[in-house]
Amino acid sequence: MGDIAATLPTYYGLSNRARKERGNYICKTGFGYGKIFRTNESAAAIYQRYDMLEHLASAGFDQTDRIFLSKQNTPYINLGRETYVMTRYITGQELDFDNIDHVTLALKSLANFHKHARELKLDHPPAQAPPLFDAWKKQETQLEQALKQANRASRLSDFDVLVIKNASYYAELAAAAGKALKQTDYTKLQDQAIKKGCICHNTMKEENFPIMDGVCYITRITEPSLDLQLTDLANFIRRYARRSTREISITEHIKIYNSINTLPPTAEDIIRAQLIYPWQFIKVVKQYYNKKRGWTPIALMSRMKSVLEEQVTFAEYIAF
Repeated sequence: MGDIAATLPTYYGLSNRARKERGNYICKTGFGYGKIFRTNESAAAIYQRYDMLEHLASAGFDQTDRIFLSKQNTPYINLGRETYVMTRYITGQELDFDNIDHVTLALKSLANFHKHARELKLDHPPAQAPPLFDAWKKQETQLEQALKQANRASRLSDFDVLVIKNASYYAELAAAAGKALKQTDYTKLQDQAIKKGCICHNTMKEENFPIMDGVCYITRITEPSLDLQLTDLANFIRRYARRSTREISITEHIKIYNSINTLPPTAEDIIRAQLIYPWQFIKVVKQYYNKKRGWTPIALMSRMKSVLEEQVTFAEYIAF
């Protein structure tokens, strides 16, 4: 490929050489700086994301990692067997969940994103998310299968012992979450949200909320879905509760978000039901028994212990 740092910018009509930074190529454009990076996304997925981000900007929300078009008017370039994308280069600080100002900015930005991420008239909208009841039932079935697998082991590992010891408790949590959610108008609200084209981000990680010059951006919207946007907020609060000293209550999270994007009266009940669900426990169990990820048994054992230790204070935080 030759001098890739010099070659990549030419596909965007730029003559300056890119600067390599952590595997990315940073170059100056007429609209600030761009970041060129290699991706495994399909062309269809890239076009879908480009279209969504452009519609968001037109609707009034431009705090995203928008994608640049190449000279060929495509949102990606092919160089050899590799595909590259250039997005806006955001040099902001990663969200710190222990920083109240950061969390406030992120919540307001998420609310603003949700407020604009609806009725966008996309050519290829995201897929519809299944109802949580269906997703939870599938995961609980997988948990039951994992428990059977652990019980059938001729020699129990330390991980097997932890799963067998705690499975009943977490199964009860899952049942309680389902019962609590059924007592709300979640199904009606989700149906309305999907018909209205409401988009969820679905990945509430710190690195997806960079803060630059007092503005919190929403980035890496690579797994969006049409869904009740309260699910994003619930996942944000869950992430916050596990990554901070929990100075901001659930009610305060909702109040901050609601100051930008009005929530339904039952929002807190729906969010609390989602927080009850033992997503972390089931996730680690699935990773261990499916063995589809590059996690070592030691790493998963450590993660499981962390999940079990966190559960007591997490239950206190959500008042369950």
